[in-house]
Amino acid sequence: MPEISRSNLKLVLGAAAAAIAAAAAVWGLGDWRPARGVATQAHSEAQPAARGAPGWFSAVGGPPASTAGSSAPEPLARQVDALIATGKPEDAYQAHNLIGDCITFQKLGVIPYFHFPEQREMSEAEKQAEAKVCASLTEQMKRSRIDYLTLAARAGVQGASSRFLMEGPFGDPSALQTRPDDPLVLQWKQQAMEQLNREAAQGDLSSLNTLWTSHMTGTPAVPKDARLAYTYNAAMERIFRMQAPDANGGPYDSQLFSFLKEGLTPEQIAAADAEAGRIAENFRKRFEARKLGEAAAAVNGRQ
Repeated sequence: MPEISRSNLKLVLGAAAAAIAAAAAVWGLGDWRPARGVATQAHSEAQPAARGAPGWFSAVGGPPASTAGSSAPEPLARQVDALIATGKPEDAYQAHNLIGDCITFQKLGVIPYFHFPEQREMSEAEKQAEAKVCASLTEQMKRSRIDYLTLAARAGVQGASSRFLMEGPFGDPSALQTRPDDPLVLQWKQQAMEQLNREAAQGDLSSLNTLWTSHMTGTPAVPKDARLAYTYNAAMERIFRMQAPDANGGPYDSQLFSFLKEGLTPEQIAAADAEAGRIAENFRKRFEARKLGEAAAAVNGRQ
């Protein structure tokens, strides 16, 4: 595979990021971040302030019933305790994300993409509410969030495997470069890749997106691999075609990424295309099963 210039790489990844919002809006694939027990006066008529538009990187449920729709900020500690008490991996992932948001907020004073994909920053009322929520953040919670993420990733919660990779070994991404031969780091890398590959094979969009871009460029955790980059990109293109069959081009267009096939044999390309087809079909089945489950739950809820 030829080297990719920094400017071209930026365009490539920018296109992939743009597709995140577009695809999710059509498929309804979870939330950019978990729903939260925070509702400010300005947003009480619509939805909790921190609930974003659909996104690919987490597919978690709403907040506990005791906090959903609350008009006052619910302390982080109370939200996390309620989520962990359910014993559900999805709720453990939500707890991880809530803690991560507070870590970010206390460091930056804002939460980026708080209203993704809306192009606006947090309001002052939202910042004040978030400050109240995050006041109960503790060092123990910061440490425990990695345990929550590990539980979610092992259980196959959508988006958790990609987040597991991003967090790095035990929450320390630098360990991949400072301790590359540490047996614990190597064990973590093996676990991270097994989780990502397992979820990607089932059509998990966040895992596919993480793997094709990482294999394209190579990272401290994911080796550069032209064949796998092409395979996962081809799977993403097929999934995109499912949602937009009449679209011209697209963020994963085979012509745009034709360089991914350079150096591959015809046999390798054929095998990759076949695998991409299986992944796309698994995505379709997974999506339809989820929709059937949601419909059944809605019917049961009305009875």
